[in-house]
This record gives sequence, C-alpha cells and structure tokens, in this order.
Amino acid sequence: MSKRDPTERSPVVLQIGSQRHQGWQEVRIRLSLEQIADSFELVLTERWSESGQVRPVTPGEPCTVHVGDELVVTGYLDEVLPDYDAESHTIVASGRSKAADLVDCSGPDRRFDGRTLVQIAQVLAEPYGIEVVDTVNAAKPFRAFALEDGQPIAEAIERAAQIRGARIVSDAEGRLVIVHAVQREVRKRLELGGNILKGAGVFSDRDRFNEYIVEGQTTGTDDWNGEQAAGPRGSALDPRVRSPRTTLIVCDTPADGADCKARAELEARMRWAKGRGVTYTVGTWRHEQGVWRPGDLVHVLDAYLGLDEPLLVSDVQLIESEEGRRAELRVAPPAAFEPVPVPEPEPESNGSDTPAGWGW
Repeated sequence: MSKRDPTERSPVVLQIGSQRHQGWQEVRIRLSLEQIADSFELVLTERWSESGQVRPVTPGEPCTVHVGDELVVTGYLDEVLPDYDAESHTIVASGRSKAADLVDCSGPDRRFDGRTLVQIAQVLAEPYGIEVVDTVNAAKPFRAFALEDGQPIAEAIERAAQIRGARIVSDAEGRLVIVHAVQREVRKRLELGGNILKGAGVFSDRDRFNEYIVEGQTTGTDDWNGEQAAGPRGSALDPRVRSPRTTLIVCDTPADGADCKARAELEARMRWAKGRGVTYTVGTWRHEQGVWRPGDLVHVLDAYLGLDEPLLVSDVQLIESEEGRRAELRVAPPAAFEPVPVPEPEPESNGSDTPAGWGW
C-alpha cells in the first residue's frame, strides 16, 4: 500500500495578523524561477446557515500562506472578491509575495554607478521592507547603472541581474534571492506510470537562435575610453539550433565586453529553457523533503520522451479543486538555468526503442 501524501490533511492557512483563515475549497499557488513574486488564489464557498458570522479579510494586509506547518508565501493580500446571495457566499482571496510592491511601483531616475547587483537590489528593496539574499556572489560593480524615470523597480533589478547572468526570485519568507538555479536535490523521482499522472511538453525553436550577439556602450572615463568604451560586444552560441539563425540585442544598460557575453549566454539559456520543458501533473503537493519548490532537482523517468536524467523544477503550481489536490511541475534541463554555455546535443543512440528527436 502506498503512503498517503502528508498534505492531504494539512490545511492551507491564510494568516493575517493573529487571524487564521482555512477551510479553502479551491487553491492555486504558483512558485516560479520565471517571476520575481510568487502568487496565490484561495476560494471558499459556504452556506450562510453553516458559516455563522463571516470573518472579513481586507486587501492590503500583510499575510502568510502555509501548507500545514510549512511556510510557502509571505506577502500581501491583493484582492478580495465576495460573491453572495440569500443562501450562500463565496470569497476569493488572492495575493503575492512582498516583491509584488517592486513589480507594481516605479520611481524617478536614480544613478547607481559603481554599485554591485546586490547593492542595487538592497537600496531599491529596502524602503519596502524586503531583505536581499545573494547566493551567487554578485560582487562585480557596474560602471554605470540607473533606475530610469517611471521604470518599475523590479524591472530595473531584473535588468541588472540579466547583465550578471543571474535571476531574482522570492523565497517563502518574502526575501529577494539572487540565484542561478538548483536549490535542493530531491531524493524521490518522478516516473511515468508511477507518480506522474500526466505530462505535457513544449518543444519549440521559434524564439531560439544559433548565435546571440549583445552590443553595449559604456560611458567614457579617463582610463576607459575610445573603442573599448564605444563598442563592447559579446556573443554566445546555441549549437542545438540550426545555423545561420542570429539575433542582435542592444544592451540598454552601459556594459563592457564581459557583461555583454554574460547577457548573451543568459539569453541563450533563457530561450532554451522556455523552448524546452515538460509539465508533469502529480497527485501530491510534496515529497519527503517538503513542498515542491522551484529549484528542486529531481530524477525523471519518462519512457515516452526517452528521459532518464535529473531535471530542474522551474515552475510549481499547487492546485486544489473538487478533483482533489495535485501539483503541476514544469521541468527543464538544469544547464538551461546555470551560468554555463549551452552544451552540444547528445548524439542519438541507435538500436534502441527510446524515442529520438524530442531532444533538449
């Protein structure tokens, strides 16, 4: 007999101050390496006669979302939608991580010349009470960098991170974390015919290129001028894409040659990750090490796609509905998120029943 999922009886708790709201009938929580703020939507429908006095929840309040005792999101309640008649009422409560303020808010032009990625993120996040954690040692200063007039704050931070070949995500405590990718190796594997209920793939080369060229321009100084300041350039190859397919990206932030190369390699990896991924539906929200999270490295055994390898979970959706609980896990090659050149494709094996041609 298989073990029951520990989250089957673990309530989803929305805590606002000292009030704990639970009993939600529909849940959708999204955690991702592709967005700076995680999000949640919770739905509760009750009959008036059964619920007694309704406990209101107010948008704008600080809140946390737990699955049982495990913290999943720390942020704010964005929106509350009551819908009711004489017999019943429905409440939809949705919110995002603390970093939602950085996504929504913008500011006037501000210079950050000589600052590092960590310092830029700290200065911009500090007024919103958001701590910044650096896991990649992003210590190289920018010769010139600016928050532009009216630019969303998150966009400026992400722009700086792109130049440094990193990503910005939220953690369960609501902190901003500068990451590459892998956070935790999961002992439990995903297996088609076992815990995988369904798979859906994305295999597209539409937005991928064989060569990425990034050009930038830096402001001149007494010891940094002329051609070296006027024409920085960097490139990256994706040998998995046919040649010639080339794209030129003009860097909108002053950058030197090393910055341009890092941005080109990141662009190649990001487009590879978006064009190669599989979303698996599993019947549980967690493995023995906790709730599924982006950055989990899990071994995947999928005979249909010919996969027998560790893959990175880049996006997680925890869903509860009338059909019960399930998790949708998007997985991709770990190298698509790590600061390394895109590798050469593996040669196809012969004399095997394993499908060929899907390819990462």
